[in-house]
Amino acid sequence: MEHTKFKPAFVSALAEKFNVVLASASPRRRELLSRLDIDFQVYPSEFAEDLDKTQFAAASDYVVETAVHKARDVYKRIKGGSAKPLFVIGSDTVVVNSNGTILEKPTSDADAAATLKGLSGRTNTVYTGVCLIVDVSGGLEPQLIKTVESTEVVFDELDDAVVDAYVSTGEPHGKAGSYAYQSLAGFFVREIRGDYYNVVGFPCARFFRMLRDLHQQGVI
Repeated sequence: MEHTKFKPAFVSALAEKFNVVLASASPRRRELLSRLDIDFQVYPSEFAEDLDKTQFAAASDYVVETAVHKARDVYKRIKGGSAKPLFVIGSDTVVVNSNGTILEKPTSDADAAATLKGLSGRTNTVYTGVCLIVDVSGGLEPQLIKTVESTEVVFDELDDAVVDAYVSTGEPHGKAGSYAYQSLAGFFVREIRGDYYNVVGFPCARFFRMLRDLHQQGVI
């Protein structure tokens, strides 16, 4: 049976009015955004992601500011070359351990193993910051909207053999916190509290609400 595509009015309006751009090379974010069945372009941000973490009061502030820098980098590089107004989506995800330390992508197998051993039997928190940069009519400065989503992830106890076996698959590389819950790490995550897709790398429900709110405000 053929089903009607899921495209609420504000999603259709977004696709018709804007050139939608995802400022990320993440295949997971690309796949999740594609579920809305809108045309969008992918322009990975070239921002170095080197903000000084000590300058932020909380990990949530850090991840939002990184998302803002990613979106701004892409907006500045492609503005003026689009026939339609731009709608740029920037996002960043970090994992924070039970001690409050921000865990980003591992630099080596040894780094990944150490990170996973630190997460074993404990609860970590995944934060994803989202920044939208939206062209507005009348030649005004683009509108910037930002938000953050958090999800708690509870790990089972992991012995060294399990950690080593997981690291040997290569899956921890390129993953904040050195794990991918949507894949093999799902076998040793006991529980999540919050948005599953936030752990994957993009808070779908939060983004959907942002679009709806922008439509109600007459932006899209």
